[in-house]
Amino acid sequence: MSVDRLEKAAEYRRKAQEIRTIVEKITIDEAREQLLETAEHLEQLAQEEERKAHADGSPPEALG
Repeated sequence: MSVDRLEKAAEYRRKAQEIRTIVEKITIDEAREQLLETAEHLEQLAQEEERKAHADGSPPEALG
């Protein structure tokens, strides 16, 4: 169901933001870079879920 996909996309975005919040407090460059890469990956997963949701025929919705 496309609503499930949009909810999953929103969850990926929440997790990405949680990571970015943690990154702001970390001073070790390597750890910061790894966390930023993870956050970017989660954003990509969110976009993929949204594309799938829209391909299922549901209109775009704003979540979160």
